[in-house]
Order: sequence, then C-alpha cells, then structure tokens
Amino acid sequence: MRVPQVSNSDTLELKMTPMIDVVFLLLVFFVWTSSFELPEFDLPSSLAEPPIGSAEATSEIPRIEKFDEIVVRLKWQSDGTQIQLNGQQVERIGELSDRLAEIISLGVQPPVIVDPDEQVTMDLAVQVYDAARAAGADRVLFAAKPE
Repeated sequence: MRVPQVSNSDTLELKMTPMIDVVFLLLVFFVWTSSFELPEFDLPSSLAEPPIGSAEATSEIPRIEKFDEIVVRLKWQSDGTQIQLNGQQVERIGELSDRLAEIISLGVQPPVIVDPDEQVTMDLAVQVYDAARAAGADRVLFAAKPE
C-alpha cells in the first residue's frame, strides 16, 4: 500500500503593503490627536494660605511660587513711580533684584516682562531691566502697548 504524501507546494505569502498602510494610518491618527501643549503650572491659591487674622500670617514673608512669567509693572504717580512685581508693591530696585534672584534660584527661568506706563522715564525702565539681568534672568522683555 502506498502512503499518501502530504506536500504543500503552495507557500504562504504575507503581503507587507497593507500592513505598512495600516501602520501609517495609525501613526497619522495618533499624531493628529495628540496634544503638544505644555501642562499648566500650579496656580497659587488662597486655600493654602493661613487666615489673615493669624499671627503667623503677619510675620511671614509670602512664599514664592513657580511663575509662568514675571511682570514688573512701573506705575506713574504724582509723588513718584511705583514698582510692582506680579501685583505686589516693591519699595526699591534693590529689593526687586533680591526677589527676582529668589525666584530664579528655584531653578526656573520665566521671562521677566517690564511694563512701564507711558509717563515713566526710560532710565527707570532700564534700571529695572538691569536689575533683572543682574538677578540672573535670561529673558527680559518690554511690554508693547496695543495700538
């Protein structure tokens, strides 16, 4: 008796072109649906601060948070120019330089934006610019007024 021979002369061929098309479609889908925005920084909150009436709140210096950008506002007043660092009043340029150095020592390099009023003289704006550069800020920018 003869034993039947099992021979498969047909080889299985795997087509690569449709697989490559599917991979490229998936790649395009994931690139278009992904987000390339930076996550937002944690914003300072009044919930973490102690109540205003407590004794600790008056004796402590407010702690410095990580900033997205630092805005130094120069407001013109009849008795002199007022300097504000992110809304907090600063008495002199030396104190401004110290606060900026503390912020930069946190390890972040946020841009420092100098925003003078129209009546503020340029020499004070340049002094603030120099103080920010002396504190270690890499990017010091001047704010532009919209026309």
